Amino acid sequence: MMVEESLNQFIQKLASGAPTPGGGSAAALGGAMAAALSEMVCNLTIGKEKYSSVQEEVKEEKEKLASCRKRLMEAVDEDSKAFDEVMKAFGMPKDSEEEKEARRKAIQNAYKLAASVPMETAEKCMEVLEHSAVVAKIGNKNSITDAGSSALLAHASLNAALLNVRINLSGIKDREFAEKMGKRVEEIQKQADERLNYVKKILDEEI
Repeated sequence: MMVEESLNQFIQKLASGAPTPGGGSAAALGGAMAAALSEMVCNLTIGKEKYSSVQEEVKEEKEKLASCRKRLMEAVDEDSKAFDEVMKAFGMPKDSEEEKEARRKAIQNAYKLAASVPMETAEKCMEVLEHSAVVAKIGNKNSITDAGSSALLAHASLNAALLNVRINLSGIKDREFAEKMGKRVEEIQKQADERLNYVKKILDEEI
């Protein structure tokens, strides 16, 4: 599994000519790092007398961020596996009509999976962005730039994930599926932009 490799090994694979890992896996890793940054701010806030009034809230944020980080790390591998399924489907035989039909169905199912995995990555990055906003607001002010970096990284990773959703949606024939997910892409993009602007305002006030 890629998540068990060293960071250097992963980056080398990312830079190679291999089709995987690609942007979707990179987005998931970026989201996981964003979560880790906000977790760090939580850890630097917990136990500090100056922030005694927000201890329980920060502990809750830390737990939620840890959950997001874990799921996003899993998505690093899942995204590559989903794209591998697309490649495998396109490589299926297509000599007879039966083979053509089986191949067509396999391609469509693979495209749906390849769109769904980065969509979940984007959703999790949105959660991280929401949590980073809370942490930036109430967390240790000495680490506010880490919370800000978390928000920026989560936003960028979300956008990268959505690019992968869009490209896979373009190959899906099921219009109901594609339109529903396409609508969610627009919604989460708007939410992410609004939340990042909120964090930027906090940063402008504190730095």
